[in-house]
Amino acid sequence: MQSDCLEFPDQEFRSASQGATRIQVLIGRAREYLGIALNYLSIPGPIADFVITDKLSDQKIEVKRGVLYTKLSVNGRDYYFDRLTGKFGGTGCGC
Repeated sequence: MQSDCLEFPDQEFRSASQGATRIQVLIGRAREYLGIALNYLSIPGPIADFVITDKLSDQKIEVKRGVLYTKLSVNGRDYYFDRLTGKFGGTGCGC
């Protein structure tokens, strides 16, 4: 049976038990510690513009970055987040 789920990109993420090199393990740990520090400082994570049409649930999800806000649209319902702080700013309707 084939799944209609979104697949992750083909990237070389392996654990040490799966044969990752020492450099790959160190880079993975550095990314993890950087993520912990950014969360501690409440720095929002960047996100790129994209559109996903989910065949399984028949939903359309879209992210669009603006100058002041990042807009997340789910089936035509818009959710706005402050571009710099990541805080929720309000909702709208993408008519």
